[in-house]
Amino acid sequence: MAKKQPRRKAATAFEKTGGATVAPPAAVRPSLGASPGGHPHTRLVLATVCVGLVVACIAIYGQTISHGFVNYDDDLYVTDNADVQTGLTLKSVGWAFVTEKALYFHPLTWMSLMLDHDLYGMHAGGYHVTNLILHAASSVLLFLALRLLTGAFWPSAAVAALFAVHPLNVESVAWVAERKGVLSAFFWMLALGAYGRYARRGGVLRYAAVAAAFLGGLMSKPMVLTLPCALLLLDCWPLGRVSLTEPWGVMARKAARLALEKIPLFLLTALSALSTFVMQARGHNIDVAGKVSLATRYANAMVVYVLYILKTLWPSGLAAFYPYPASRPLWQAGGAALTLAAISLLCLSQARRRPYLIVGWLWYLGTLAPVIGLVRIGDFSHADRYTYLPSLGLYFMAVWGIADLVAAWKPPKRAVAAAAGAALAALALCSGIQTGHWHDSKALFSHAVNVGQESYLAHNNLGVFAIGEEHYDEARASLVKALDLNPTYVPALGNLSKCALDQGFNDEAKTYLKKELELRPDSVKALNSLGKIAAEQGHPEEARTYLIKALSLDPKDVEVLYNLGVVARDEKRYDEAKVYLNKALDLDPGYFKALNNLGVTAMEQGHRDEAVTCFKRVLELNPDHANALSNLGKLAMDDKRLDEAATYLKKALDLDPKCIPARHNLGLCLLNQGQYEEAQTQFRKALEINPQYVRSMKALGEVLARLGRREESDSYIREAAELEQGRTTGK
Repeated sequence: MAKKQPRRKAATAFEKTGGATVAPPAAVRPSLGASPGGHPHTRLVLATVCVGLVVACIAIYGQTISHGFVNYDDDLYVTDNADVQTGLTLKSVGWAFVTEKALYFHPLTWMSLMLDHDLYGMHAGGYHVTNLILHAASSVLLFLALRLLTGAFWPSAAVAALFAVHPLNVESVAWVAERKGVLSAFFWMLALGAYGRYARRGGVLRYAAVAAAFLGGLMSKPMVLTLPCALLLLDCWPLGRVSLTEPWGVMARKAARLALEKIPLFLLTALSALSTFVMQARGHNIDVAGKVSLATRYANAMVVYVLYILKTLWPSGLAAFYPYPASRPLWQAGGAALTLAAISLLCLSQARRRPYLIVGWLWYLGTLAPVIGLVRIGDFSHADRYTYLPSLGLYFMAVWGIADLVAAWKPPKRAVAAAAGAALAALALCSGIQTGHWHDSKALFSHAVNVGQESYLAHNNLGVFAIGEEHYDEARASLVKALDLNPTYVPALGNLSKCALDQGFNDEAKTYLKKELELRPDSVKALNSLGKIAAEQGHPEEARTYLIKALSLDPKDVEVLYNLGVVARDEKRYDEAKVYLNKALDLDPGYFKALNNLGVTAMEQGHRDEAVTCFKRVLELNPDHANALSNLGKLAMDDKRLDEAATYLKKALDLDPKCIPARHNLGLCLLNQGQYEEAQTQFRKALEINPQYVRSMKALGEVLARLGRREESDSYIREAAELEQGRTTGK
């Protein structure tokens, strides 16, 4: 009988791979990779840790199923993105690969959001669940990858647990627009596991698996472009493909060979970096002109490097947006630089005995480098989401450092476990509280202001939320505060104009929009809004001037095409109106407003069957479209089907009590039925919504005459005539 060979311990094994020797990390003791009885960990223990990581993620982020979208890039990625809302189709997948929307090449991110739309529609909770699943999966994959790479069970579990529960990661998980972060991290963890297998056994297919995972990450978010450098660090520790105890010459030769091995990965990095720079530059999102001096950027970078470490150790005052400071005090920048230098020297001095320190430190510094702000992208000084992957380096340093101390001091294992559990529980509790702040836009940005991160963006977004809630005084106060902090902040001007428009203050809105155009002459949104106001005020030529200019800047803006169609329809140029409206529908087949107005155009031309077809198509796409119901009610009323008409119109008003056409048409329906008191009530309500709605003004005059209130009737008819005359003469 052959003699049974002793089983190797993972923490002490040396393996040959691809011509390089893989050695265990110096800090990993056999007891860390084995169970108390000395036997390897069973699958049950492994599964228990994996389940524990998933449960921890659910405990923290399960609440997001009741969260909504926020008005901070969620509109860009989902709520105002017609391409995402078409779901996964051949056309939308093609768009994902060529679009420069959001100024990143991340087609897998777009496709994941399209799939979510297919699954959940516009229910925000579903999108949050997908983020939760990706984060939980990444936590489990990180544990498995580190266990494979290091052979150390509990330290690997501890790092994965920190990643799963740390409050700095809340922004990445609880924010739908940061899908790109959690998706790219998922591929990063896959790449780590694939590289562990390749480093031990070599092989083209295993290398291809690493490259495929890396490519998936790059197609999710360019943040992962530093992966090849991270793999080189892993070659030093824990894989030992380059030993820091070897002579410098030997080390350099091995490092050069390993760098050459990763040339295909570095080529992918270069392509991703180039595409990102080009897109960001085209979108004017890079400070190419040097609005912030290089010295200020360097100072901010030094401070932010240290700030992230402090937030990792004590995660308080977290916010969605950190405004860029006008300058950093010299003592801050100098102190931060000295701190970074001191930590670097300490790690270098311990490189041979404790290689995890220098590897973790360089991991942290290197993976953060692309987003540290030396090349300034955006108006914020730093962001919690940027630590999602870099913080792993700090976790390596902390966890393996503590493992070394435990091995040296030999405290009771239960005390160590209790302390670790308490720390993780405290972090999880903080994460749960921080996640709650992402419930909606008001909670998110109110929290930012409350923790001292007051900014023009926070006040602007609070204003936007207040507009949505129709709290206009509150909205104005927030938006004015945003402009006080940044007088050139164009979005605040645009939102003030929207606030004025919603209240029917068109002249005030025009003032804000013209200020916006002074700051940004190529603002399609401002030109479109000015064109829309001019049309509503009865100035079609002025409206057409604004809208044609807007269309020249963006020929594919469906809102501009729609408004040009409405202007043409109002002037009875029906063929021209149909051309614009059909172009809008070609670009966005689900654009209800254009389809509804095609029906109105057909109705005005007397093509009743065509109009009914259009309105019913609108209702197939959106059963709650109040205007389409109102128009069907108008057609039924014209055919003397008054009961059917009233049913359509009342349903429209149930859906949208401020739908003026439905309110007016219901008044006409009641008038035709001889219900004069009820009719005048509807006309008056229409005029409360829009005091200059001439049609209801004239109809109210008519119904008042029938009620014998001649003086009041004449007053409304006279005012309506004056308004019509003013619009005709352009006054």
